[in-house]
Amino acid sequence: MCGSHDGVEVHHIRHLKGLTVRGQALKPAWAQVMAARRRKTLVVCRVCHEDIHYGASRSRQNS
Repeated sequence: MCGSHDGVEVHHIRHLKGLTVRGQALKPAWAQVMAARRRKTLVVCRVCHEDIHYGASRSRQNS
């Protein structure tokens, strides 16, 4: 998500259908990427993975 290749982790969801909830507001970027790729996994850096799980949207620059 941020372009970092250091300390990568894999985010996993159980079902793709959970990414496309009808009537849901704008999806986070990670959900849009997973839905577009139709993949249940997404490789992200540790900070982005924590952001996904805790709902944070921290601003950071690419290293």
